Parts: sequence; structure tokens; C-alpha cells
Amino acid sequence: MFKKPLANLKSFSPLRSSDRRRFQNEAYTAYPSLKEICNNVEEGASHHLMPDDLRSAKFISHVGTPGVVYMSEKQALWISIEKLPPIPTVYTMWQYPGMLPKLYTWSPVVHKLMKGADLMIPGLVLGPEGVLPTLNTGDLVTITIKGYSFPLAIGTMALPTSDIKTRSGMKGKAVHIIHVYHDYLWAMGDKSSPPELGHISSDDDNDDDDDDEEGERKIETEIKEKNRDIEANEQSNVKESENKQHLTTNEIDDWLKKSLYQALVYNIKADNISSVLPLSASSLYSAYIMPCRPVDIGTEVDIKKSSWKKLQKFLKTMEKSSLLKIKEQRGETMITSVNFSHPSLQGVQKYKTMESLNTATVAATKEPPAADKSHQKQLKEETQQADIQELFKPLGNSIIRFFEEAKHEKDKMYTIPEIRNVLSDYIKLHQSADPRNQKMVIIDAILCDAVLSKDEYNTIQRLGRDQILHRICQKMQPFHLMTLPGKEPVLRKGHPKPVEITQEIRQGRKTITKVTGVEGFGLDVDELAKELTRLCASSATYNPIQGVSPKNPLFEIMVQGPQIRHITELMISKGVPKRFIDTFDKTAKKGGKGRK
Repeated sequence: MFKKPLANLKSFSPLRSSDRRRFQNEAYTAYPSLKEICNNVEEGASHHLMPDDLRSAKFISHVGTPGVVYMSEKQALWISIEKLPPIPTVYTMWQYPGMLPKLYTWSPVVHKLMKGADLMIPGLVLGPEGVLPTLNTGDLVTITIKGYSFPLAIGTMALPTSDIKTRSGMKGKAVHIIHVYHDYLWAMGDKSSPPELGHISSDDDNDDDDDDEEGERKIETEIKEKNRDIEANEQSNVKESENKQHLTTNEIDDWLKKSLYQALVYNIKADNISSVLPLSASSLYSAYIMPCRPVDIGTEVDIKKSSWKKLQKFLKTMEKSSLLKIKEQRGETMITSVNFSHPSLQGVQKYKTMESLNTATVAATKEPPAADKSHQKQLKEETQQADIQELFKPLGNSIIRFFEEAKHEKDKMYTIPEIRNVLSDYIKLHQSADPRNQKMVIIDAILCDAVLSKDEYNTIQRLGRDQILHRICQKMQPFHLMTLPGKEPVLRKGHPKPVEITQEIRQGRKTITKVTGVEGFGLDVDELAKELTRLCASSATYNPIQGVSPKNPLFEIMVQGPQIRHITELMISKGVPKRFIDTFDKTAKKGGKGRK
């Protein structure tokens, strides 16, 4: 799963103490031996299991599988994937090598695993006990070298161990690999090596060496045969796709709806909805709807081929049917709630999806299917976008006191959802909710100082939660975390400044288009001017903006002609999110819409 870089990785945010304890309890439930170890040894072990600086970030793998990675200051310690318990990384397993059952193999096989292969049955050898551990299909298991006690990979069983007969000529997969030493998940940490890897005990005699060589030859043959089978299947799939009929627009519309229903019922789920929402429209489409398309005709199901043409129109139709609730936030459509009692979600039948096809293909150590290129292209486009996270820090005595009364840190930076949680905690602790209307909050002395102006002290007794949240954010110190494609995140003061594109008339009837603010998104002004000259087939020049410090110069690009559309498309292709592009058309007639 991690043999290639992640397709999308959100910004890391610290885990609250309650979330860290909850996640630790989940790990204890999944691995009972951990609880015994952590209770019997000194505090250092439990701190390593869930350290105080543990941070989390959502990700989408290169095959479209969503999950969460948990990382300390130096190492990625855990990952969370739907339908599986918390999965330890090699860094965690090196600290607790006995937390999961082990399967043993030869050293050359581990090198195959590092290159993206799964563990094949001919690659298995019996461990010190002389038998394979009792495991069922889908159980987590670790893999290491014979004679070495520390795990080097982790995966799920492809079949029960009771069905596996080692050294019998039996073929097929034994374990689907999730994570292995030297993959990209390991590279997110400090890249340390396994303990005592250079001192592996060697108790095998010459006969065992001969058996090992024979086993390695079997593995090579098995992998080659499997690759030939996969190539043949892919060729047959291509022929089938060429012969099948294309779907009509109405059929595509129906399958888009069914894919959404499938994603809501079986992937997002009603029990898990609070941890998923709010969710951006693009994430819903790429991480949930696209993987839930049917495997046989999924490549034909695309929003661009539907009657809606655009994702926003599709979601508005779903909102009108009372299935979803959506909201515009800074130019981006967000899904805020789902009606799981809607008739369309009752009795939804599960079918084989593109997601299952991706999983099966990765298990065969091949690239994602060519039929799903549209999904991969969309994920690639998402990774090229600059990621901007707005943060707020408590400022002023009244706001600091509010955070202290809510039992939250006053020196930390918070996202808007985190500030909403702080407000909820304060309301619960001080019982400030209006008994007659839980959406309204009674303004006490602390909230009065924090959110009201002097003129409002005696006039406002209650406010809505969203109103209080908005006022708190306005009084906090704004920051934003800018993550440009391929670069480290940069923390900057203030709100993010958009790229401004202004179209106006100069010298009588001569129309020009000006662009400012591109430096904030890491764009080179000189290269951009050259590209605009080619794209617009017009003159493009740039000059320094007057009154700006020479140490951090800012430039204004001027392009001849009305070029708003071309420049906007170029900015988006360069990774500037659309919600951070402001356009002004001063050539529009009076009474028309001057700003877009």
C-alpha cells in the first residue's frame, strides 16, 4: 500500500488527550498483550505507545484507499484503515515485537516484499514452534526473517493458515502486504534500522540452505506465473471493455446515485459520520463515490458524462431530495450532514466495486488498473493543489480566559472545527445552553467579555453557537499554514491573501488584465509572464509594486487584452485553489456583475 508516495496527505494536527486515550484503548482491545506489557513496565513504554506529541493526518494512498496516520515527532507509529483494527508500523513493532503472530521467510523474500510483492506460500518457512500460528482470512500478521525476532512487514492473511501446507509445492498468496520496512510509510519517520539486524542467528545446516535455494526458485517461478496471469487478465479486460456498449446518460446518472448510496451506507456509515463530516465535495467524490463505482462498468460512470456535468449540480440535486445538506465555505462546497433515514439508503445492496478491484490488483503487486485512470488523474490533480489551513491563536485577556475556562491550552493554534469543540466543551462545563432552545447559548460574564462589545453588554442575553464561534475567531490572532506541492509547510501570520486578477480599460479603449499576489503561492513571476505570453498570444510584462519592502519585493503582471479566463485557468493549473482567486472586471457595464 505504501510502495509509492501518498496521493494526498492532509496537514498534521495534535491529538487531544481524550482522543489519544480513546485510540490507546482501541489498541489495547485489539492487542491485549500490549496492555499487560505497558502495565508491567515503567511509564516509558506506554509513552512510546501513545506519546504526548502524537499527531494525526488523513491520507489517501496511491490506489485510492483512505486512512489516518498517527505520528510522533520522529516516527510514524500507527495507521488506521477502515474495517481493520489500529495497525502498528515497523517502528512500533520493533518496540513490541510480540504484539502480533509472526510468519517466517528467507532474507531474499523480504527484498521482494520491499519492492511491492505480497508474501507467497512457497516463501513460508516454519518458525521455532515447528507449526504455523492459527490465523483466519483477514487477520493481521507480521513477517520476519527466519532466526530474527523483530518484524519487518505487516499484512493480512489471504487464506487461513490451516489451509496452508509449507514445502508441499502449494502455490498462491499467503499474505497481502500493507506496510514493509523501507516503504514510504517507514520513510516518513527517522528511517532508523531494525534492532540488531546485522546479528541474525544462523542455525541452519547445509540441507536447510539447499531447501532455501529451492524455495527461492519456487518463489521466482510463482511471481513470474502470477504476473503472466495478471497480464492475460488485463488484456482480456481491455477486449471486453472495447466490445461492451457505452452507457446512456440516464444510466450514468443512476449509477452515480447508486455509487453515492453505496459509499454512504458501506464506507462512511451512520455510526462514523460525526468523525467524517464536514467533508469537502471533492473529497466525497474522489475518496468515496469514485471507488464505489461498479467494477464492470465503473469506467463509464463519470460526473462529466452525466446530465449534471458538474459535481456541484449533482450535490444540489441530492440536497433537494433531502439526502444531503451542503454549505458554501470560502468558495468550496462542504457536505455538513447526511439523512441516513432517507428512503434511498434503505435496503442498499452491496456489489463489487472499483475499490475492491484496486485492492486485488495491489495484492498482485501490479499498478492500479488502467480502467481507473480517470480516478488516478483526479487524485493527482488534488495533490498538485496548494493546501491552505487557517489557524487561530488566542489573543487578549478575555479570549485567553475563555480558553482556560474551557480547559484548553491558551498557547496553541486552533483550526475552526477545533475552536467549535472548545466552545462545545465550555457550554457543557458551564451549562450555558438555553434549556428552551439548545441551539442558543446564554451569555455569561466570561462570554460577555469574550464576544460582546461594550454597547451590547446590556442588550444581548443569548446568541447562536455559530454567531459566538464567528465572533471568537474574529478576536483571535489569525495564521495560515501554506503547503505548496513538493515543499515543506510554511506557517505565516494573517489570513491567506488571494491572487487578484483585475481587468480594466486604459488609454481610451485599450483593455489590460493585471495579476498580483502570485508570490504567496510560490510562483516565479518571470516564468509566469513568459507562460502568459504564450498562452494569451499577447504581451505580458511585470513591474515591482510601489511601497513594498525591497527585501520581499512583490510584482504586478500586466497582460494585454481581456484575459481573466485564461489567467484563472493557468492559476488553477499551477496549484492555486479556486477559492483563493479573486477576479474583478472593471470593463463591465454599470449594473452588471463586476466581481466574479
